[in-house]
This record gives sequence, C-alpha cells and structure tokens, in this order.
Amino acid sequence: MNVRKRCALLTSALALTTVAAAAPMASAAPSGAAEACTAWRTIQVNNNAGAVKYRECDRYSGSNTQTRAEFYIWDNKHDGKAAQVYTATGSNVNGSWKQSWEKYYYWSDESKHSPKVNTGWHKGHDVKVLLKLV
Repeated sequence: MNVRKRCALLTSALALTTVAAAAPMASAAPSGAAEACTAWRTIQVNNNAGAVKYRECDRYSGSNTQTRAEFYIWDNKHDGKAAQVYTATGSNVNGSWKQSWEKYYYWSDESKHSPKVNTGWHKGHDVKVLLKLV
C-alpha cells in the first residue's frame, strides 16, 4: 500500500472514531446542566389503602430550569377503587403557582405496585404530587 493510501485510510479511521465518540453526547442534557433528585417520599391515604412513593428531580442549564417526578403507585385494598395520582410541574413565584404541565395517573392492581413512572422534563422547579382513591 502506498503512503498516500495509508494517509487517506488513517484520516478516514480517525474521522470515524471522532464521530463515534461524539455520538453518545448528542442525547445528553445541555452542556452545563446539573441534575439533582430529592430523597424518596411517601404519601398514604385511608389507612394505607393507597400510596405513592415519589421523588422530584431538577436540572439546571443557565437560567433554564426543568423538573420531573418519578414515582410508584400502590392500590393496597380490594375495594373497587383505584389509586389516582395527580402530578403538576411549575414554579412558585412570589407565592403564586405558575403551572407548566399536569397529568393524572391511575393504578388498581392490588397484587403489585405500578411500574416506575417518569413524567419527563417540564419547565419549572417544583412538582406537586397529590394522591386519592377514586
């Protein structure tokens, strides 16, 4: 193989290695984003007939703040009711709640808890989690 072909192959291999090494970073959080989660917390209703175990996670990049909730839902009583979890994200600005997102989740399998729910990232730095039986 002549020197010109070797240089071309070496350059191509180096370019592929650089692209392959950079590819996983494309799906990462923005540069400078730091993520932090609270400890797990538990809410129970009606003598533990329903429960939710949750935590709040925040990530920051400059002035951009995002938040999410992760949780498991339990329906511990065979009574025809389901555990309902309401989650909302937003910010508490000067004592006023500014909501950016909300969703209801349900679970009624008394034999096991729900799979872990991840609400995904939404604008804000606070998460509301409410539980009731419906």
